[in-house]
Amino acid sequence: MRPIPGLTDLRGSPPAFLAANAHAFTRTDLMGAWSRHALDAALRRGQALRLLPGVYCAPAHAMEALVRAEGAVLWNPRTALTGAAALHLYAERLAAPATVDLVAASSDHVRPPAWIRLHQTGPLRTLASPHGIPCAVPERALLDSWRYASTGERRTVLWEALWARVCTWRELRRELDRAPRVAKRRDLERVLDWFAEGATSPLEVRAKHETFADARFREFEWQVPVALPMRRPTLDMLHRRALVAVELDGDAYHSTRSARDVDRERQTDLTAAGYTVIRFGWTDITQRPEWCRQRLLATVAGRLARLGRH
Repeated sequence: MRPIPGLTDLRGSPPAFLAANAHAFTRTDLMGAWSRHALDAALRRGQALRLLPGVYCAPAHAMEALVRAEGAVLWNPRTALTGAAALHLYAERLAAPATVDLVAASSDHVRPPAWIRLHQTGPLRTLASPHGIPCAVPERALLDSWRYASTGERRTVLWEALWARVCTWRELRRELDRAPRVAKRRDLERVLDWFAEGATSPLEVRAKHETFADARFREFEWQVPVALPMRRPTLDMLHRRALVAVELDGDAYHSTRSARDVDRERQTDLTAAGYTVIRFGWTDITQRPEWCRQRLLATVAGRLARLGRH
């Protein structure tokens, strides 16, 4: 049995062992502890599943992302995981894909099952091992995920991975600069250039260049320092005439109690200084952008009317 942390029921039957451990195992792994007869009996009874040639798991674990990823590289040990499946191992908050992408040497000639895509692009320059599974480093996995995604999904893949902090935009840019061919390279370079303008988070980039990008928001300033009696905060967005400040935040960047305390104090100081503060989070910007636009425009119009600054 290869060393895997946390294995249990090592002395039980093959069905009990497989059910207790959400992993994929080679036939060699299992033959080290049980007989061929015991494994074959479990397979016949449906208590064990042949996930791939020479790779087994419990039927209950067959669709789990970790088991499928582990099984794929056990099936072809000369490969490494990349794309969305690797990103999920780096950040479990990212959705597990239905398809597992593997990078292999160009000389490999194997026929994968339908749920594995084999990319014969040669061995990876560097590897990492989340959960003990050989994977492309995060920035390469994200670049490959961009490559393999459909045109309409590429930016969503990019935003979600950067928001989950699997890598930084600078790391991705360096990986892109090394890559000879990338689908929609100019679009990816344009998005990364937005970060280079000085944005502090993926949320700000998406808000500035997608949600609040039309002419109605031309009067807003971005990343504006303001002088208050007790502090000098930098506002994500500011409509100076209406004194409307927009704060862009979310759980990924404001998750600790101390961060939330700072946010509350900052908002209180801004309100005391005469500003109206609107807060938008990641879900607001990504899932209901039109609601964000309408709420912000209505707030600005109401403030200008009250201040007599039409």
